[in-house]
Amino acid sequence: MKKITRVALVGGTHGNELSGIYLLKKWDNTNRYAHWPELQLSSTLANPRACEHSVRYLESDLNREFGTEDLLDDDRVGYEQLLAKKLARQFGPKGRSPVELMIDLHNTTSNMGACLMLLRKDAFNVGMAAYVKDRMPQAVIFFQDNLPEERKRFLVSVAQQGVTVEVGPQPNSVLQQETFELMETMTCHILDYLTQYNTGELACLPDSFEAFQYTEDLRLPTDSQGRRLGMVSKRLEQRDFFPVAPGEVIMETFDGTPICWEGDYTAYPLFINEAAYHQSHSAMTMSQRIVVHCADYF
Repeated sequence: MKKITRVALVGGTHGNELSGIYLLKKWDNTNRYAHWPELQLSSTLANPRACEHSVRYLESDLNREFGTEDLLDDDRVGYEQLLAKKLARQFGPKGRSPVELMIDLHNTTSNMGACLMLLRKDAFNVGMAAYVKDRMPQAVIFFQDNLPEERKRFLVSVAQQGVTVEVGPQPNSVLQQETFELMETMTCHILDYLTQYNTGELACLPDSFEAFQYTEDLRLPTDSQGRRLGMVSKRLEQRDFFPVAPGEVIMETFDGTPICWEGDYTAYPLFINEAAYHQSHSAMTMSQRIVVHCADYF
C-alpha cells in the first residue's frame, strides 16, 4: 500500500467562496497543521486576485481550466488560463504530481450540507468516504468517477488524488459559522483518515455506506436566443439530495406549464439553483442513491 503523505490544502479556487479562504487563514495562524506531524501539509490560495475582489473569477472559471489540452494550448492566455498553467506547474504535471492528495475547499449556494465529492471509486477514496461518513453521519458522499475524462477539468485533477469539500448553503461573499465549522470538521476527518490509512489501521470502517452517483445535468428551458423561459419548481428549492420520482414536477415555465422529470429512475438532485451556474442556465445535477460495500474494494 502506497502511503499518502504530501497533501495540498487549497482554498480560494473561487474567490467569493469564503469558508475555504478563511479556514486556511485560521490554520496558518494557529499552526493547526501540527496536529498531523506525519503529513507534509501545504496551503495555497489558488486565485488570490479573485479573492481580493471577492468574485468567483476575473475572466473565466479557474476550476474548469485544467483540461490536458487546455494546459498545453499556447493561445489560452487569459488571466485564469495562465494561472491554471502556473498552478499545474506548481502541483503537476497533471496526474503525475508530486502532490499525492489535493483537498479543494468550496462553498455552494445550494443546500447540500457537507458534501465530499470524489472523482474516483478506488480503495483509497472508498475508504475515505466510509471513514468520513462513519464519523460525520450528516456528511453526503458524491461520486463523480463516471464523468467523461474531457469534463474532469478541475484543479484537483492535477494531483495524483484529489477530493473536493463542498459545503452549503452559503451565499457568495458571505462567511457563516455553521458552514465554516462543517468544512473544518470534514477536512479534519480526511486528514485523520490519511494518518490511519498510512499505518494500515482501518479495520474499524463500516461494512457499507450510503452515497450518491452522478448521472446527468439538467438545464432550465431557454428560447432560440438563449433567454430563460422558466425556473426551478418551488417544491425542489433547498431540497438537495431529496428523491424525485419519474413524472414529478421539477421546473415550471413562466406561463405556468410544469416540466416533469422524464428519467426512468428516482433521482436525487444537487446543486439546485446554484448561483454560480446562472450563466449556463443550469437547473440542477441529478444523481442516484447507491450503497457502497467496502468489501468490494478491500
